[in-house]
Amino acid sequence: MKNRLMDLLLVTLGSLIAAFGFNTMFLDNQIASGGMVGLAVVFNKLLGWSPSVILMLSNIPLLILCYFLLGPKVFLKTVYGAMIYPLAINLTSSFPTITKNPLLAVIFGGIIVGLGLGLVFRGNSSTGGTGIITQIIHKYTPLSLGASVILIDGISVLMGLIAFSPDRVMYSTLALMVISYVINRLETGFNASKMVMIISKETEQIKEHITKVADRGVTQIPIQGGYSTTDKTMLMTTISSYEFPALHQHILSLDEAAFIVVLPASQVFGRGFSMTKHHLQKDDIILPM
Repeated sequence: MKNRLMDLLLVTLGSLIAAFGFNTMFLDNQIASGGMVGLAVVFNKLLGWSPSVILMLSNIPLLILCYFLLGPKVFLKTVYGAMIYPLAINLTSSFPTITKNPLLAVIFGGIIVGLGLGLVFRGNSSTGGTGIITQIIHKYTPLSLGASVILIDGISVLMGLIAFSPDRVMYSTLALMVISYVINRLETGFNASKMVMIISKETEQIKEHITKVADRGVTQIPIQGGYSTTDKTMLMTTISSYEFPALHQHILSLDEAAFIVVLPASQVFGRGFSMTKHHLQKDDIILPM
């Protein structure tokens, strides 16, 4: 029950934020950033229709399709977001346009809308619209979900040519890219970490530095050289990005010929990352079985 209330809170807050970005950045600047929201900008320009009304009316048949083609479970996750988002757009429609500069509108509007939509997705929901269509295409065709999104949002952006100049359509494409980037960052996390694998003749000193100075866990992995067939030990650890330069410098001070592989770790859970870091115990050094 608690998780469900948190999901509803995230969807509501995210919808309000995304709607604020849409009304204050995109609408008057004629930025049609894909999806039904982009089409709402087009129809607002051509026919003067209210974006909130367009979204609400278009979501009704799409939700019916969602129920029958994607199932009741997906429908229940989608219906609240699909209804609250048009209401949020209507509630924030009185806010003035913050900037008339289309490039600033694309960048900051994309950040605000992306943040709002990211919170909606965090709440295990969506704003309906073309998101329902992409899920249906993904389910009933060989196209991947990513390809379906590009296809539908691409068509939506190109439809902007009906009402706007090519320049505005290009701005809309940039806005779509900014929104996608922000949503992706929210999903993977802003605190980028690195997984570091080290092969060196100074294994013990490096391991001691990682555990006592960097205060991170480390794993010893037995390996064998492919050319020399010599048995060696590889150390593997995960550290925050800002900690890596100091670790890298210390390793090279011990062994200039150390072999170091650094990989991005978009999400890391556990002590020192998603949990409070305490002093490391012996059990934090994971030895090979």
